[in-house]
Amino acid sequence: MEKIILDSAIKFGAGRYRQDKEILEVCGEEIRRFGKKAYVIAGSRAFAAVKERLLPGFERAGLDYMLEIYEGACSYEAAKVHAKKCLEAGCDEVVGIGGGKIMDFSKAVAETAHLGTVNIPTSISTCAAFTTMSVMYTPEGAKKNCWRFEHEIDAVLVDMEVIAKCPIRYAAAGILDAMAKRIEIQNGKPVMRLEENKFDLFTAFKMAEYTYEVLEKYGLQAIEDIRNGKLTKTVEDVTFINIAVTGVIANITKSFSQSALGHMMYDGVRTYFTKEASAALHGEIVAVGLFSQLYYNQLSHEKDRLKALMRRMDMPLTLRELGIEENVKNLKVLEDYLIDSPYVEHTPESLERLHKAMRQMC
Repeated sequence: MEKIILDSAIKFGAGRYRQDKEILEVCGEEIRRFGKKAYVIAGSRAFAAVKERLLPGFERAGLDYMLEIYEGACSYEAAKVHAKKCLEAGCDEVVGIGGGKIMDFSKAVAETAHLGTVNIPTSISTCAAFTTMSVMYTPEGAKKNCWRFEHEIDAVLVDMEVIAKCPIRYAAAGILDAMAKRIEIQNGKPVMRLEENKFDLFTAFKMAEYTYEVLEKYGLQAIEDIRNGKLTKTVEDVTFINIAVTGVIANITKSFSQSALGHMMYDGVRTYFTKEASAALHGEIVAVGLFSQLYYNQLSHEKDRLKALMRRMDMPLTLRELGIEENVKNLKVLEDYLIDSPYVEHTPESLERLHKAMRQMC
């Protein structure tokens, strides 16, 4: 397990955050605040969805750019290759366009090149556009570690017309990933009290409580609105929570204590079941891991309510639905991975509770 060394400074998120209709048309102006030539990294489908509205704005703003379509993993090896290409082309700002993987990769390329990042997310599946870190993988897609940065993101630009057309599966996964923060910050505790926690963690928890309540109440409606291609206030509210508010929560905790067993389960799945669960989204894997997290928190009575919500969102509910057989061997692999994490106390009571919690995955 990686040794976690945290910078004492809190980087709250992005220097600029814009969320509205017709944002794509002004992205050129926004990027020109930070550079004259952009190294644009995008997923193929994401770029196809935005280019007709995005590129004329680049031209109007006098922004030169170099485009790279990227479909690989967010790895150190790939970041070095693209940082070199970026600098050799004379680019002075990195721009990411796409989902969570591209958001993390654009930040990693920028960090390697010692440049800034502007992120343009095309879905609300994660808060990666906003966080001051990247989850890093091997070139084959297995989890490696988390790369925490010394500075904030330059800007996050969210075009709501794009978000209103994103696949509902991505919206559902993002909603559950955001809701996970409240459950995971409580790691091992049925109750959170200021007197027993650091002020930053407790503040993040209270924010996460708020996001959980809003998303539980309005998440299904947002999914339905997106399903029908409607840009409503509910979609706008959920977008802001999924990207910006959840990103702030992650950044306040330095992207550490805001995640626990749910996200460690994600890391374990990506590491040991890379091929089996390759089709599963980040938020889908995290959400399945929340059943174990609730049991470990001694809040197992919340499981049925969460499961009912996930079922209405058409989310996977078990490891098997993620593509992983629920046998003793596989459960032990994941349990051992969690035991080796910073989130499990090595006491007989804690280890026994984790062992029982793992049985909630079935």
